[in-house]
Amino acid sequence: MLLCRGCYISADKGFIIWVGEEDHLRIMAMQKGTILNAVFDRLKAAIDVVEKLIEGGCAYSPNLGVVTSCPTNIGTGMRASVHIALPNLTADGTDAKAKAIAKPLGLSVRGLGGEHTPIGKDGTVDISPSARFCISEAEIVTALYLGLSKLKAAEEAAKPAEAA
Repeated sequence: MLLCRGCYISADKGFIIWVGEEDHLRIMAMQKGTILNAVFDRLKAAIDVVEKLIEGGCAYSPNLGVVTSCPTNIGTGMRASVHIALPNLTADGTDAKAKAIAKPLGLSVRGLGGEHTPIGKDGTVDISPSARFCISEAEIVTALYLGLSKLKAAEEAAKPAEAA
């Protein structure tokens, strides 16, 4: 099978495969909301399909995990991303409050277009692991779960008092 360098995007834009970038192959699954199992299951199913198309499978080390051409992605190489609307935490037009909650958990808060892009007009942000170097899928999903739980609680707490 011959693949050309490029970015392949699903019709719903929730599934992306980059070929020939800093990694030879990068597979991403994204979706709005907080149902982590759905996005993780979608990613896992996609990885299984793509790996079957690669003769011999992906390069793997029992000590390092998946071996990629970008050393920062050795380990899982997984980038699980969740889009979540945080209108109360972002009411000031910035993602600073969300970043203060996410950063200690090893999570990044980004705009919907990725790093260095603005947050959505409705306060929707992209939450994802800051690093993938030598960490497991379970650690990534756990960090996302904890981060989303804390962000949702802070979002509720930041809700303006309703007029009496």
